[in-house]
Amino acid sequence: MMAHPNFLLNSSTLVIDGSSGIGFAAASAVLANGSKVHITSVTTTKLVTKIGQLQSLYPGAHVSGSARRPLRHGRHSRPTSVLDAAVKETGGPLDHIVHSAGDGLNDTPLAEVTVETTLSGFTLRYLGSLLIGKLVAAHPAKYLKPAASSSITFTSGMMAHRPRKFIVTLGAAGAVEVLTRQLAVELAPIRTNVIVPGAVRTEFLEALTNGNPDVRKDASLTKRVGTAAEAAEAYLFCMRSTLATGQSFTVDSGYSLV
Repeated sequence: MMAHPNFLLNSSTLVIDGSSGIGFAAASAVLANGSKVHITSVTTTKLVTKIGQLQSLYPGAHVSGSARRPLRHGRHSRPTSVLDAAVKETGGPLDHIVHSAGDGLNDTPLAEVTVETTLSGFTLRYLGSLLIGKLVAAHPAKYLKPAASSSITFTSGMMAHRPRKFIVTLGAAGAVEVLTRQLAVELAPIRTNVIVPGAVRTEFLEALTNGNPDVRKDASLTKRVGTAAEAAEAYLFCMRSTLATGQSFTVDSGYSLV
């Protein structure tokens, strides 16, 4: 009998938007398991601060980061520079990519939706995920090791399953789930999965609830709002389990069952 292996030990992980919320928690979690980590942020000051926090939490761990330009349509839309920086800083092809970036809620009423407002919701969450898959496919073994131990984990949202009025532009979240299954076939043996989080204590939820995230607890079976660290466990599973690919994993405290 062998001791249970640490599947993340000595691996390397890129966490896109790893400077806040679930992304930061995922970066912390993989560092705790012995992975090198490269995080990104659109704000250089925040990036430096968060790298410092991770280094203080895990002295001697390998933590690096790079600023990510906001994704836009056009010639600069590909996240090539982020992937190049991550590979350079971690010393070779990555083992895992976590894409936790998402657009804010667009509460445009259906009668006022335009092409522009609709597409804006797809730019970061869906197009960003698609372009990551494209770059991995276009450059075999450059960005991700071509093995079943390698993974990409995307992020969707509960409103793709429990719609609310005036949030019609969140179709991108559901589109990412469909894309995940397609990429699992396209990129095999590299694995792709997607996490569907419910209400989680993050900066985003604090702003959405005017500083009172507990207003969401009664809408779940567990009667509590989960932490970002708890949500990050789902990302760890997707990275660790070489049997998981093309799947959506919901971590919503039972919200979808109420």
